[in-house]
Amino acid sequence: MIFDFSDKINVKGLRIIFSNDKIECHIFERNIFSMCQTHSTNIKIVNENKIIYDNTDGIFSTEKGNILKIKTADCLPIFFMHRNHRIFGVVHAGWKGLKDGIIEKSIYLIKKYVNDFNNLEVFIGPSISKKNYEVQKEFIGYFGSEFIEKIDDRLFCNLKGIAKYQLRKFGLKNIIDINQCTFDNTDYHSFRRDKTLNRMIGLIYYE
Repeated sequence: MIFDFSDKINVKGLRIIFSNDKIECHIFERNIFSMCQTHSTNIKIVNENKIIYDNTDGIFSTEKGNILKIKTADCLPIFFMHRNHRIFGVVHAGWKGLKDGIIEKSIYLIKKYVNDFNNLEVFIGPSISKKNYEVQKEFIGYFGSEFIEKIDDRLFCNLKGIAKYQLRKFGLKNIIDINQCTFDNTDYHSFRRDKTLNRMIGLIYYE
C-alpha cells in the first residue's frame, strides 16, 4: 500500500511517499540511495559512487535526479527541503538520535548549502505518538520534564515535540507534522505494537 504525502509540502515537483511493503525500485529507473540505520548521528551527502551508506541515519542530496530512502517503524522520518535550492534530505530520528544531536548535525550540513532558512521546509512523517511511547525515568534527564507526561505512575515521551523544539531553536518555522501515529494506524508498521522486523519505506525525490 502506498501513502502519498506530496500534497502536504510546498516545494514544486518534490514528492514524499511511503509504503508498508517493498517498493519496486526498478520502476524509477534512477539511483535510490539508502542507509544502514543504527540510531547514530551520522549524516552524509550522497554521491554517485555509493548507493548504500553504512552506519548512517541521515542522507542529503543536491541533485534533483536522486531518490533518497528511509526505513522506519515508530521513529521519526524527518524530511528537509528548500523551495529555492536543490538541497533535500531525510533523517531517521529516534530517541537516541534526538538526544545525541542528529537534528543539530543536519542543520549544520544544510547551512553549508543554504543561508536562507525562511524557505526551508520540514516534514515529519508517520511516527509513534506520545500516548503510545512509554519510557523510563531517565528520559526526563535526557529531554526535561516538558516532554514527559506521567499517567498512573507511567511515563510517556513526546518525540515529535522534542524534534519540533530542536528544529525551532535553529530558526525553522515551516514544520509540517502529518500527525499520524504508527502504533494506532494498523496500515503502518510499528515495532512497539507488534515487535515486527518489517519497516515502512519512505522516499523523497523530484518528479
